[in-house]
Amino acid sequence: MKIAIFGGTGDLGRGLAINFAAAGHEIVVGSRSQERADSAAETLREALPSGTFTPLENVEAASAGELAIVSIPWEGIEATIPPMADALADKVVISVVNALKFGKSGAIALQGDELPDKSCAHQIQDLAPDARVVVAYNNLPAAGLQAQHHLDADVLICGKSKAARQEVIELTKSIPGARGLDCGPLANALIIEGMTGVIIQLNNRYGGEASLAISGLENAPERP
Repeated sequence: MKIAIFGGTGDLGRGLAINFAAAGHEIVVGSRSQERADSAAETLREALPSGTFTPLENVEAASAGELAIVSIPWEGIEATIPPMADALADKVVISVVNALKFGKSGAIALQGDELPDKSCAHQIQDLAPDARVVVAYNNLPAAGLQAQHHLDADVLICGKSKAARQEVIELTKSIPGARGLDCGPLANALIIEGMTGVIIQLNNRYGGEASLAISGLENAPERP
């Protein structure tokens, strides 16, 4: 599959790009300028010389990708998404964006009037109304992804379309040790995004790189 990633220079976006490229997917690295895209793609090639990384400006990348991943700071959604809306129509668009603020207490999820919308995923859906937006991968450890560790983690997946959620569950099998779980409609996205702040707090207090693992599910597939 040809996967367009916007935000491949960030820790999580880079980790996802490396894992999906290692599994044989072609990665289209999107950025605001060709120069930035070239630089990001070169960094990814250094990390995984066997991977296929094609740098393009955002709109071209959105057109080229069969599926897209948005991994940008939440403040950049309004400027980044609208120019790509037509190119993203009918495609699964995975949001790994979290609305967090950082202060003396560490990472905290934005609340109430601080939020740009019900969730970052909702904002992307509103700005690209014909895309099939799914929230996933927000809670995975970026460093573990970049090192291609076996994660032993669950990926909580929400989106309006059941078919889109299932497509992301299948894609998740490309990440060693990750299991995708269908968590229902996009209304639950805010909870998944906010959990990222909790995980960062846990990492700061206890060390390591935490991830989520759900137990007690009788009919879910086994975690690989």
